[in-house]
Amino acid sequence: MFVVWRLVVYVIFSWSYQKIQTMYYKFRDFRNYKYILDTFLNQRLYSASFRKLNDNFEGQFFNDLVFSELKRYRLDTKKQEHISICSFSGKYNSHLMWSHYADGHRGFVIGFEIDESNYKVEKVNYNGLAQLSSFPRKFEDIKPIFLNKINDWKYEEEYRIITEKQDYINIKIREIIFGAETSNDDKIIITKLAQLVNKEIKIATFYG
Repeated sequence: MFVVWRLVVYVIFSWSYQKIQTMYYKFRDFRNYKYILDTFLNQRLYSASFRKLNDNFEGQFFNDLVFSELKRYRLDTKKQEHISICSFSGKYNSHLMWSHYADGHRGFVIGFEIDESNYKVEKVNYNGLAQLSSFPRKFEDIKPIFLNKINDWKYEEEYRIITEKQDYINIKIREIIFGAETSNDDKIIITKLAQLVNKEIKIATFYG
């Protein structure tokens, strides 16, 4: 019985540790060094208002309450603009992601971990906009709207942390991956910055 109990404890601990150690990726270009410095020196990412995201369908959903006819609605952006999203990917080896979010392979990717005992990381679904049976008012009812996107975005393999206000999300940087076209000058600067923060941060280059 004691052996079985020890095995159960080991399995639970291993599962919890593996969950915390999941690696996520944030694609960056070099246009905003203030943001880059903040990410490295403070080990954090920003959760921005959903209104600032690049998908114009953000905040839209389907509902069939009116005459049982399925119609598309949009959240009241003035009342709900406080809802914020920190988004990142589950992979770094997407050519499209490098092209769209890392300045055509001239940028870099930050590989990091999140303590998921402090944050709820949720995977985005790509089966179309959310279909709700009622008009959402509470935060938890609104969240599904931001976890369902059209299939065009599937290549992003996106994960999100959704917050009720603009905030910072603490991370632990584990690796830096440069693009195939990243300049040597940029590589040197980011490498020195990474070593200043943590000498164990891995440095690599993705050639596609």
